[in-house]
This record gives sequence, structure tokens and C-alpha cells, in this order.
Amino acid sequence: MPYHVSSDSGPTADARLDNVQLLAVRQVFRAIDNGDTVAGLVTLESSPDLRVLPAVNSYLGYCLARERGQVREGLQLCQAALDAEPRNPTHYLNLGRVLLEAGEKSSAIATFWRGISRTPGAERGIVAEASESGYAREHALILQELRRLGIRKPPPFPSLPRSHPLNKFVGKLLARLGLR
Repeated sequence: MPYHVSSDSGPTADARLDNVQLLAVRQVFRAIDNGDTVAGLVTLESSPDLRVLPAVNSYLGYCLARERGQVREGLQLCQAALDAEPRNPTHYLNLGRVLLEAGEKSSAIATFWRGISRTPGAERGIVAEASESGYAREHALILQELRRLGIRKPPPFPSLPRSHPLNKFVGKLLARLGLR
């Protein structure tokens, strides 16, 4: 299943929606991920019965921040979705996108990294075709956002500034050895 509409919420949320609605939700998510946030916003706002799904709230939060500049509302919706499903990387993706809309690039990058941190190999940009949790597409979208921003791994010595000669030397050495 390429888009996880509900993972941790169990059967209660899915039981309220039929298969046609779930298919429509997945299509809306696909459109939003392809950049059509206007259509996504209109569709998600016009269907309040879909709001039982945390993923819908997460995507709605991103669309509100992107299209209307309602960053505070977007942050609240994404955070509520993340609280409901803390292991769903979709919520980290959308929260990171909202943080970018708010101009908080460093917080967004940290959020994106938290979203992929549970996948082995993801820190090196390796995402399995079908990860164990089934979130390969979501992880790929997060990595796409990170690449767009310019992926930079944390410095080897976080207590020192990134520009410190020790961080530069050790970082290059670790990269050359293939350990980073």
C-alpha cells in the first residue's frame, strides 16, 4: 500500500470510512505530494468526515500553511497527527514542510531526520524498496525534501561549530573511510 492512511490508529478510524473514501484520500495525498496543494486543500476541507484520520489532518495542516499561510494552524494539525501516530513518517514529512513554510529551516531538517531515523540505512540515503514498516514512499519523500535543501549530516563533534577545523577534518576523514 503506497500511502498509509492509518497505521497506528487501528481499526476504529478505518471502520468509519469505506474503501472508496480511503482510495480518494490516497489520491489526494498523491496530488499534494506532487505539488497540487490547492486541490488537496479544497478536497480535504470539503470532506470533514475524513478528519477522523490523523494523516488527513497532517496533510491538511501542510496545505493550510502552504496555501493560506496559516502556519500556526498547520503546526497544530501536524503535531496532533504526530501525537496520534508517532511512528508514521508522513507526519514528520508534513510537519517539516510546515516548518519550512514558517522559515524554520533547521527545525524542519531535524524533523525530517527524525522521520527517517527508524529505517536502517536511511541516514546514508538508502531506503529499501519495501521497508519493513511499509513506509518506503514516505521515507523517499523525506529524503527528496532533504536533498532539495541540501543534506548535511550532523557534525562529528556537535558541541563544536560546524566550521571548526576538527569537525571539517574528522568529517572528511569519516566520509573518505565510508563511515559517514
